[in-house]
Amino acid sequence: MTQKERIIAQAMQMFVSQGIKSVRMDDIAQQLGVSKRTLYEFFGDKESLLYLTMEYFFECKRIERQNACAGAQNVLEAMFIVLGRIMDDAEVIHRLLGNLRKFYPAVHERLLREGSAKCRCDLGEMLRQEIADGLFLRTINVDLVISVLYYTASAVTERKDLLLPEGMSEREAFVQIVSNIFRGISTSEGVRLVDDYRRRLDPSGDGE
Repeated sequence: MTQKERIIAQAMQMFVSQGIKSVRMDDIAQQLGVSKRTLYEFFGDKESLLYLTMEYFFECKRIERQNACAGAQNVLEAMFIVLGRIMDDAEVIHRLLGNLRKFYPAVHERLLREGSAKCRCDLGEMLRQEIADGLFLRTINVDLVISVLYYTASAVTERKDLLLPEGMSEREAFVQIVSNIFRGISTSEGVRLVDDYRRRLDPSGDGE
């Protein structure tokens, strides 16, 4: 790991644990044992460093999700694993994105735009594999399904503008919504697997 990569990795941990606004370039320099001049030579300003650290954070999460899918029996199970990990990370990501939107809107907009493109690409590959495996219907519009899934995840984890029934957690709502979306585009074998995975994820234990 180069010095620049080490700074990005450690600065990321500081931003995540201490808050984006509260961490100053002075704090980063002191924590890492480097001069402020070194930071500015590498990154120019805090906003540029912040973008690289958040890009690194989201790429680490992406890799974690891919690794978590290594033992999945099929792509459908992998999709449930990925979506479950998204919910596990939702609180931290919501806080980070909220701070970015408030204090560094340009960084927020760029990360959302680039992150959306990566997520849509990953989802597209998984959906097309599901079709090839005979679990999703060949007649579905992949781009439309991606948009619906992405909008649902965003509504629950970032915008939090989805009005939930009293007593229902965000995770319960997410599992139910995604399961129903998947059921609607699945073959008979896909429906069987969706119901099986939903029973595993549904906190109520009955999957109904």
